[in-house]
Amino acid sequence: MRQIRTTLPAVVALILGFANPAPAQDGGPRGFSGEYVMEGWGLDPRGIGYRGSCSVLGDGPAYRVSCINNDTRHTYVGKGLALGETLSIFVGDELAGDDPGLFSGEYLVVYRRQSNGVLEGTWLHAWSGTAGVETLTPRQ
Repeated sequence: MRQIRTTLPAVVALILGFANPAPAQDGGPRGFSGEYVMEGWGLDPRGIGYRGSCSVLGDGPAYRVSCINNDTRHTYVGKGLALGETLSIFVGDELAGDDPGLFSGEYLVVYRRQSNGVLEGTWLHAWSGTAGVETLTPRQ
Protein backbone atom coordinates (compact mmCIF):
# COMPACT_ATOMS: atom_id res chain seq x y z
CA MET A 1 0.00 0.00 0.00
CA ARG A 2 1.37 3.42 -0.97
CA GLN A 3 1.60 6.19 1.63
CA ILE A 4 0.45 9.68 0.70
CA ARG A 5 2.23 12.56 2.42
CA THR A 6 0.76 16.04 2.48
CA THR A 7 0.80 19.22 4.53
CA LEU A 8 -1.94 20.61 6.77
CA PRO A 9 -2.63 23.61 4.47
CA ALA A 10 -3.05 21.26 1.53
CA VAL A 11 -5.48 19.09 3.51
CA VAL A 12 -7.49 22.15 4.59
CA ALA A 13 -7.55 23.40 0.99
CA LEU A 14 -8.75 20.05 -0.24
CA ILE A 15 -11.49 19.84 2.39
CA LEU A 16 -12.71 23.36 1.62
CA GLY A 17 -12.46 22.77 -2.12
CA PHE A 18 -10.14 25.70 -2.73
CA ALA A 19 -6.84 24.04 -3.59
CA ASN A 20 -6.11 26.81 -6.11
CA PRO A 21 -7.60 29.99 -4.62
CA ALA A 22 -8.03 32.93 -6.95
CA PRO A 23 -5.47 35.69 -6.43
CA ALA A 24 -6.53 39.20 -5.49
CA GLN A 25 -7.46 41.35 -8.48
CA ASP A 26 -4.28 43.43 -8.17
CA GLY A 27 -2.19 40.26 -8.07
CA GLY A 28 -1.28 40.63 -4.38
CA PRO A 29 -2.84 39.09 -1.30
CA ARG A 30 -5.73 40.88 0.39
CA GLY A 31 -6.25 40.64 4.09
CA PHE A 32 -9.54 40.21 5.88
CA SER A 33 -8.92 42.84 8.58
CA GLY A 34 -11.61 45.46 8.90
CA GLU A 35 -14.99 46.46 10.27
CA TYR A 36 -18.06 44.71 8.91
CA VAL A 37 -21.86 44.92 9.10
CA MET A 38 -23.18 41.45 9.98
CA GLU A 39 -26.48 40.01 8.82
CA GLY A 40 -27.60 36.42 9.08
CA TRP A 41 -30.31 33.93 9.85
CA GLY A 42 -30.73 30.35 10.97
CA LEU A 43 -31.74 27.68 8.48
CA ASP A 44 -34.04 25.89 10.92
CA PRO A 45 -37.83 26.18 10.48
CA ARG A 46 -37.95 29.27 12.72
CA GLY A 47 -35.31 31.00 10.56
CA ILE A 48 -34.63 33.82 13.03
CA GLY A 49 -32.65 36.68 11.52
CA TYR A 50 -30.09 38.87 13.24
CA ARG A 51 -27.98 41.96 12.57
CA GLY A 52 -24.85 43.34 14.15
CA SER A 53 -21.23 44.15 13.53
CA CYS A 54 -17.91 42.31 13.42
CA SER A 55 -14.34 43.41 13.80
CA VAL A 56 -11.65 41.27 12.17
CA LEU A 57 -8.05 41.96 13.22
CA GLY A 58 -4.78 40.50 11.98
CA ASP A 59 -2.62 40.37 8.90
CA GLY A 60 -3.08 36.70 8.05
CA PRO A 61 -3.14 33.89 7.98
CA ALA A 62 -4.43 34.08 11.59
CA TYR A 63 -7.14 36.55 12.65
CA ARG A 64 -8.97 37.61 15.82
CA VAL A 65 -12.70 38.20 15.55
CA SER A 66 -15.20 40.05 17.75
CA CYS A 67 -18.87 40.26 16.80
CA ILE A 68 -21.91 41.73 18.51
CA ASN A 69 -25.51 40.77 17.83
CA ASN A 70 -27.49 44.04 18.00
CA ASP A 71 -30.76 42.25 18.78
CA THR A 72 -29.51 40.29 21.79
CA ARG A 73 -26.55 42.56 22.69
CA HIS A 74 -24.52 39.33 22.89
CA THR A 75 -20.81 39.47 22.03
CA TYR A 76 -18.90 36.60 20.44
CA VAL A 77 -15.13 36.41 20.20
CA GLY A 78 -12.95 33.97 18.34
CA LYS A 79 -10.10 33.21 16.05
CA GLY A 80 -9.80 32.36 12.41
CA LEU A 81 -7.53 31.13 9.68
CA ALA A 82 -7.43 32.41 6.11
CA LEU A 83 -6.60 30.40 3.02
CA GLY A 84 -6.87 32.31 -0.24
CA GLU A 85 -10.30 33.94 -0.41
CA THR A 86 -11.68 31.77 2.41
CA LEU A 87 -11.77 32.74 6.09
CA SER A 88 -12.76 30.05 8.59
CA ILE A 89 -13.43 31.11 12.17
CA PHE A 90 -14.68 29.65 15.40
CA VAL A 91 -16.44 32.03 17.76
CA GLY A 92 -18.23 31.84 21.07
CA ASP A 93 -18.56 33.34 24.50
CA GLU A 94 -15.50 34.74 26.18
CA LEU A 95 -14.69 32.77 29.32
CA ALA A 96 -14.09 34.43 32.66
CA GLY A 97 -10.93 33.45 34.44
CA ASP A 98 -7.20 34.01 34.66
CA ASP A 99 -6.73 34.40 30.91
CA PRO A 100 -9.25 36.78 29.28
CA GLY A 101 -8.11 35.59 25.86
CA LEU A 102 -9.80 32.21 26.29
CA PHE A 103 -13.18 31.52 24.75
CA SER A 104 -15.59 28.71 24.13
CA GLY A 105 -15.74 27.96 20.42
CA GLU A 106 -19.45 27.42 19.93
CA TYR A 107 -19.78 28.19 16.22
CA LEU A 108 -17.76 27.31 13.13
CA VAL A 109 -18.21 29.85 10.33
CA VAL A 110 -16.68 29.55 6.86
CA TYR A 111 -16.72 32.68 4.70
CA ARG A 112 -15.86 33.03 1.02
CA ARG A 113 -14.90 36.55 -0.11
CA GLN A 114 -16.82 37.80 -3.14
CA SER A 115 -15.30 40.12 -5.78
CA ASN A 116 -16.98 43.13 -4.09
CA GLY A 117 -15.32 42.34 -0.73
CA VAL A 118 -18.46 40.94 0.91
CA LEU A 119 -17.89 37.77 2.96
CA GLU A 120 -20.63 35.19 2.43
CA GLY A 121 -20.62 32.44 4.99
CA THR A 122 -22.32 29.45 6.47
CA TRP A 123 -22.21 28.52 10.14
CA LEU A 124 -22.77 25.52 12.35
CA HIS A 125 -23.44 25.48 16.09
CA ALA A 126 -21.13 22.91 17.70
CA TRP A 127 -23.55 21.58 20.32
CA SER A 128 -26.98 21.70 18.70
CA GLY A 129 -26.12 21.20 15.03
CA THR A 130 -28.17 24.26 14.08
CA ALA A 131 -26.88 25.86 10.88
CA GLY A 132 -27.33 29.20 9.17
CA VAL A 133 -25.97 31.72 6.73
CA GLU A 134 -24.25 35.02 7.40
CA THR A 135 -22.98 37.94 5.36
CA LEU A 136 -20.28 40.37 6.44
CA THR A 137 -20.32 43.59 4.42
CA PRO A 138 -17.30 45.90 4.74
CA ARG A 139 -18.15 49.24 6.38
CA GLN A 140 -17.64 52.19 4.08
